[in-house]
Amino acid sequence: MTAFENIKRPTIVEEIMDVFKQKLITGELLPGDKLPSEAQLMDQLGVGRTALREAIKMLTALGVIDVRQGDGSYIVEGPTSSSLSPLVFALLLEANMNHDVLELRTMLEVGYCQLAAEKASQKDIDKIEKAGAYFEKLILSPKKDIDELAQADMEFHYSIMDATKNPMVIRVSRTVEAIFFRSIRNTISKIEGQQWGGEGHRKIFNAIKANDSTRIRNSVIESLERWSRDLSE
Repeated sequence: MTAFENIKRPTIVEEIMDVFKQKLITGELLPGDKLPSEAQLMDQLGVGRTALREAIKMLTALGVIDVRQGDGSYIVEGPTSSSLSPLVFALLLEANMNHDVLELRTMLEVGYCQLAAEKASQKDIDKIEKAGAYFEKLILSPKKDIDELAQADMEFHYSIMDATKNPMVIRVSRTVEAIFFRSIRNTISKIEGQQWGGEGHRKIFNAIKANDSTRIRNSVIESLERWSRDLSE
Protein backbone atom coordinates (compact mmCIF):
# COMPACT_ATOMS: atom_id res chain seq x y z
CA MET A 1 0.00 0.00 0.00
CA THR A 2 1.38 3.40 -0.97
CA ALA A 3 2.48 5.79 1.79
CA PHE A 4 1.55 9.48 1.97
CA GLU A 5 4.13 12.01 3.14
CA ASN A 6 3.31 14.60 5.78
CA ILE A 7 2.37 18.03 4.36
CA LYS A 8 4.78 20.44 6.04
CA ARG A 9 2.97 23.74 5.38
CA PRO A 10 -0.55 24.82 6.40
CA THR A 11 -2.85 22.82 4.16
CA ILE A 12 -5.96 23.49 2.16
CA VAL A 13 -8.17 21.06 0.29
CA GLU A 14 -6.40 21.74 -3.03
CA GLU A 15 -3.05 20.75 -1.49
CA ILE A 16 -4.45 17.41 -0.37
CA MET A 17 -5.85 16.87 -3.86
CA ASP A 18 -2.48 17.80 -5.33
CA VAL A 19 -0.87 14.92 -3.41
CA PHE A 20 -3.28 12.51 -5.08
CA LYS A 21 -2.64 14.15 -8.45
CA GLN A 22 1.11 13.65 -8.16
CA LYS A 23 0.75 10.03 -7.10
CA LEU A 24 -1.58 9.33 -10.02
CA ILE A 25 0.84 10.94 -12.47
CA THR A 26 3.88 9.07 -11.12
CA GLY A 27 2.03 5.77 -10.95
CA GLU A 28 2.34 5.40 -7.17
CA LEU A 29 -1.44 5.18 -7.17
CA LEU A 30 -2.96 2.82 -9.72
CA PRO A 31 -6.53 1.90 -10.72
CA GLY A 32 -8.05 -0.35 -8.07
CA ASP A 33 -5.60 0.62 -5.31
CA LYS A 34 -7.18 0.75 -1.86
CA LEU A 35 -6.43 3.90 0.10
CA PRO A 36 -5.33 3.94 3.73
CA SER A 37 -8.04 4.50 6.33
CA GLU A 38 -9.17 8.02 7.16
CA ALA A 39 -7.15 7.98 10.39
CA GLN A 40 -4.04 6.77 8.53
CA LEU A 41 -4.42 9.43 5.84
CA MET A 42 -4.86 12.15 8.46
CA ASP A 43 -1.67 10.96 10.15
CA GLN A 44 0.38 10.50 6.97
CA LEU A 45 -0.71 13.82 5.44
CA GLY A 46 -0.74 15.73 8.71
CA VAL A 47 -4.18 17.20 8.03
CA GLY A 48 -7.48 17.51 9.86
CA ARG A 49 -10.57 15.36 9.35
CA THR A 50 -12.69 18.18 7.87
CA ALA A 51 -10.16 19.11 5.17
CA LEU A 52 -9.49 15.46 4.31
CA ARG A 53 -13.19 14.62 4.01
CA GLU A 54 -13.81 17.61 1.75
CA ALA A 55 -10.91 16.58 -0.49
CA ILE A 56 -12.16 12.98 -0.66
CA LYS A 57 -15.66 14.25 -1.43
CA MET A 58 -14.37 16.34 -4.32
CA LEU A 59 -12.20 13.52 -5.65
CA THR A 60 -15.23 11.23 -5.50
CA ALA A 61 -17.31 13.79 -7.43
CA LEU A 62 -14.50 13.98 -9.99
CA GLY A 63 -14.62 10.21 -10.44
CA VAL A 64 -11.08 9.67 -9.10
CA ILE A 65 -12.06 7.84 -5.90
CA ASP A 66 -14.72 5.20 -5.34
CA VAL A 67 -15.98 5.15 -1.74
CA ARG A 68 -17.43 1.73 -0.92
CA GLN A 69 -19.60 1.66 2.17
CA GLY A 70 -18.09 -0.64 4.78
CA ASP A 71 -15.10 -1.51 2.60
CA GLY A 72 -13.03 1.67 2.28
CA SER A 73 -11.97 3.98 -0.54
CA TYR A 74 -10.36 2.94 -3.83
CA ILE A 75 -8.89 4.59 -6.90
CA VAL A 76 -11.44 3.92 -9.66
CA GLU A 77 -10.59 0.89 -11.78
CA GLY A 78 -11.98 2.07 -15.11
CA PRO A 79 -13.40 5.11 -16.84
CA THR A 80 -16.93 6.22 -16.10
CA SER A 81 -18.95 9.19 -17.35
CA SER A 82 -17.56 11.24 -14.46
CA SER A 83 -13.96 9.98 -14.29
CA LEU A 84 -10.95 11.70 -15.74
CA SER A 85 -7.35 10.98 -16.62
CA PRO A 86 -4.53 12.14 -14.33
CA LEU A 87 -3.50 14.62 -17.05
CA VAL A 88 -6.92 16.31 -17.13
CA PHE A 89 -6.98 16.23 -13.32
CA ALA A 90 -3.59 17.95 -13.25
CA LEU A 91 -4.61 20.62 -15.76
CA LEU A 92 -7.78 21.44 -13.88
CA LEU A 93 -5.99 21.69 -10.53
CA GLU A 94 -3.35 23.96 -12.06
CA ALA A 95 -6.04 26.19 -13.55
CA ASN A 96 -7.91 26.29 -10.22
CA MET A 97 -10.73 28.87 -10.30
CA ASN A 98 -9.25 31.52 -12.59
CA HIS A 99 -10.62 33.25 -15.67
CA ASP A 100 -9.23 30.55 -17.99
CA VAL A 101 -11.42 27.87 -16.41
CA LEU A 102 -14.45 30.16 -16.43
CA GLU A 103 -13.96 30.62 -20.17
CA LEU A 104 -13.61 26.85 -20.58
CA ARG A 105 -16.82 26.20 -18.65
CA THR A 106 -18.71 28.81 -20.71
CA MET A 107 -17.49 27.34 -23.99
CA LEU A 108 -18.36 23.79 -22.94
CA GLU A 109 -21.78 24.64 -21.49
CA VAL A 110 -22.86 26.58 -24.57
CA GLY A 111 -21.65 23.71 -26.74
CA TYR A 112 -23.23 20.81 -24.86
CA CYS A 113 -26.53 22.68 -24.49
CA GLN A 114 -26.64 23.35 -28.24
CA LEU A 115 -25.73 19.74 -29.03
CA ALA A 116 -28.37 18.48 -26.59
CA ALA A 117 -30.99 20.65 -28.31
CA GLU A 118 -30.13 19.00 -31.63
CA LYS A 119 -30.07 15.41 -30.37
CA ALA A 120 -32.50 15.28 -27.44
CA SER A 121 -35.44 12.90 -27.61
CA GLN A 122 -38.72 13.73 -25.88
CA LYS A 123 -37.59 11.46 -23.05
CA ASP A 124 -34.44 13.58 -22.67
CA ILE A 125 -36.47 16.80 -22.67
CA ASP A 126 -38.72 15.38 -19.97
CA LYS A 127 -35.69 14.36 -17.91
CA ILE A 128 -34.17 17.86 -18.13
CA GLU A 129 -37.49 19.45 -17.20
CA LYS A 130 -37.88 17.07 -14.24
CA ALA A 131 -34.37 17.90 -12.98
CA GLY A 132 -35.12 21.62 -13.17
CA ALA A 133 -38.44 21.17 -11.38
CA TYR A 134 -36.77 19.18 -8.59
CA PHE A 135 -34.23 21.97 -8.05
CA GLU A 136 -37.03 24.53 -7.75
CA LYS A 137 -38.94 22.25 -5.39
CA LEU A 138 -35.91 22.16 -3.09
CA ILE A 139 -35.66 25.96 -3.22
CA LEU A 140 -39.23 26.23 -1.90
CA SER A 141 -38.62 23.72 0.89
CA PRO A 142 -38.68 25.32 4.38
CA LYS A 143 -35.77 23.10 5.45
CA LYS A 144 -33.12 23.49 2.77
CA ASP A 145 -30.07 21.23 2.61
CA ILE A 146 -27.42 23.25 0.78
CA ASP A 147 -25.45 20.19 -0.33
CA GLU A 148 -28.63 18.65 -1.75
CA LEU A 149 -29.44 21.92 -3.53
CA ALA A 150 -25.96 22.14 -5.05
CA GLN A 151 -26.14 18.52 -6.20
CA ALA A 152 -29.59 19.13 -7.71
CA ASP A 153 -28.16 22.12 -9.59
CA MET A 154 -25.45 19.90 -11.02
CA GLU A 155 -27.93 17.12 -11.85
CA PHE A 156 -29.85 19.60 -14.03
CA HIS A 157 -26.70 20.19 -16.06
CA TYR A 158 -25.85 16.47 -16.10
CA SER A 159 -29.27 15.72 -17.60
CA ILE A 160 -28.48 18.12 -20.44
CA MET A 161 -25.05 16.56 -20.96
CA ASP A 162 -26.61 13.09 -21.15
CA ALA A 163 -28.94 14.33 -23.90
CA THR A 164 -25.92 14.97 -26.16
CA LYS A 165 -25.50 11.18 -26.51
CA ASN A 166 -21.74 11.79 -26.80
CA PRO A 167 -19.62 9.97 -24.18
CA MET A 168 -16.60 12.25 -24.66
CA VAL A 169 -18.67 15.41 -24.30
CA ILE A 170 -20.33 13.96 -21.21
CA ARG A 171 -17.04 12.99 -19.58
CA VAL A 172 -15.22 16.27 -20.19
CA SER A 173 -18.25 18.41 -19.31
CA ARG A 174 -18.93 16.50 -16.09
CA THR A 175 -15.28 16.85 -15.11
CA VAL A 176 -15.29 20.62 -15.54
CA GLU A 177 -18.69 20.97 -13.85
CA ALA A 178 -17.49 19.01 -10.81
CA ILE A 179 -14.56 21.40 -10.38
CA PHE A 180 -17.08 24.14 -9.60
CA PHE A 181 -19.07 22.21 -6.99
CA ARG A 182 -17.76 24.23 -4.06
CA SER A 183 -18.36 27.61 -5.71
CA ILE A 184 -21.82 26.48 -6.87
CA ARG A 185 -22.57 25.46 -3.29
CA ASN A 186 -21.49 28.87 -2.00
CA THR A 187 -23.74 30.68 -4.48
CA ILE A 188 -26.69 28.35 -3.85
CA SER A 189 -26.40 28.97 -0.11
CA LYS A 190 -27.70 32.52 -0.73
CA ILE A 191 -31.37 33.26 -1.42
CA GLU A 192 -30.52 35.37 -4.47
CA GLY A 193 -28.27 32.59 -5.76
CA GLN A 194 -31.16 30.14 -5.54
CA GLN A 195 -33.41 32.56 -7.42
CA TRP A 196 -30.78 33.11 -10.13
CA GLY A 197 -30.25 29.37 -10.41
CA GLY A 198 -33.94 28.61 -10.88
CA GLU A 199 -34.41 31.44 -13.35
CA GLY A 200 -31.29 30.45 -15.30
CA HIS A 201 -32.38 26.83 -15.51
CA ARG A 202 -35.79 27.81 -16.87
CA LYS A 203 -34.28 30.02 -19.57
CA ILE A 204 -31.77 27.37 -20.62
CA PHE A 205 -34.41 24.63 -20.65
CA ASN A 206 -36.85 26.68 -22.74
CA ALA A 207 -34.08 27.56 -25.23
CA ILE A 208 -33.09 23.88 -25.54
CA LYS A 209 -36.71 22.81 -25.95
CA ALA A 210 -37.10 25.38 -28.74
CA ASN A 211 -33.78 24.24 -30.28
CA ASP A 212 -32.81 27.91 -30.56
CA SER A 213 -29.01 28.09 -30.74
CA THR A 214 -28.82 31.85 -30.14
CA ARG A 215 -31.16 31.74 -27.15
CA ILE A 216 -29.16 28.88 -25.69
CA ARG A 217 -25.90 30.81 -26.00
CA ASN A 218 -27.38 33.98 -24.50
CA SER A 219 -29.08 32.11 -21.64
CA VAL A 220 -25.91 30.24 -20.67
CA ILE A 221 -23.73 33.35 -20.82
CA GLU A 222 -26.22 35.37 -18.77
CA SER A 223 -26.40 32.62 -16.15
CA LEU A 224 -22.63 32.24 -15.86
CA GLU A 225 -22.04 36.01 -15.79
CA ARG A 226 -24.31 36.31 -12.76
CA TRP A 227 -22.56 33.39 -11.09
CA SER A 228 -19.06 34.76 -11.81
CA ARG A 229 -20.04 38.20 -10.47
CA ASP A 230 -21.16 36.52 -7.27
CA LEU A 231 -17.80 34.74 -7.04
CA SER A 232 -15.85 37.98 -7.44
CA GLU A 233 -17.93 39.66 -4.75
